[in-house]
Amino acid sequence: MQQVPLAVVAAIDDEVRIIRSRMSVDARLHLRPSVFTRGTCEQRPLLLVTSGIGREAMDRAARYLIERYRPALCLHVGYCGGADPSLAAGDMVIANPVVDGRSGERISPDRGAADRARKTLDALGIKSREAGLVTVDEIAHGPFDKAFLGTQHEAAAIDMESVSLARACVEAGVPHVVVRAVLDPLDYEIPDLEGAVDEAGNADGVALAGRLLKKPAEIMRLPRIEYLASQARQSITALVGAWLKEGTQ
Repeated sequence: MQQVPLAVVAAIDDEVRIIRSRMSVDARLHLRPSVFTRGTCEQRPLLLVTSGIGREAMDRAARYLIERYRPALCLHVGYCGGADPSLAAGDMVIANPVVDGRSGERISPDRGAADRARKTLDALGIKSREAGLVTVDEIAHGPFDKAFLGTQHEAAAIDMESVSLARACVEAGVPHVVVRAVLDPLDYEIPDLEGAVDEAGNADGVALAGRLLKKPAEIMRLPRIEYLASQARQSITALVGAWLKEGTQ
């Protein structure tokens, strides 16, 4: 076991690519679709993990992470969909609880880590809210679907991975907190790119072109989604950067 003080975990590289670009890398391990990058950032030790999309990919990555590295803290970041009209792109949701959309199981974060996340975001001037986040199996594309899920599970946000990370951490006694940045607010209908993005979050150019030919209206949404992603990515980067500067524990 190679114990690390902090593991920052995300589903896809796009969510944390700025953080990765700032790292001094000591080692990188590929367990497709997961990637484990170990090194330093802001002169602090950091293990950066991207699991791949979906709860199964996150479950495999989280359990390997805990078994091999036994982090003192898991900080799970990434994009989420907004299920509450008060949330805008780039706003952060400190998940309490994380809700399993299948079983209804509700998992709370480490209290100290959640408080630290809130204080750090307040100091950065980033709007945040501690609220429920529900993990589902498929992307909720439109406002109706997002609102329905939010009401059904008493959640302000939606994602596809967090419950797997939260459950693995709780079972192993590893402190964790999930802090997700809103990518698509409630009133935004996210493009349907099913089959054009692989498990690691990479776009297949041929499949993407074919998908857009079948649904040309989706083309008009692509520039907007990249802008929204940049807002969410900035918030994630600021949180992780500030966390590292304050100390990894």
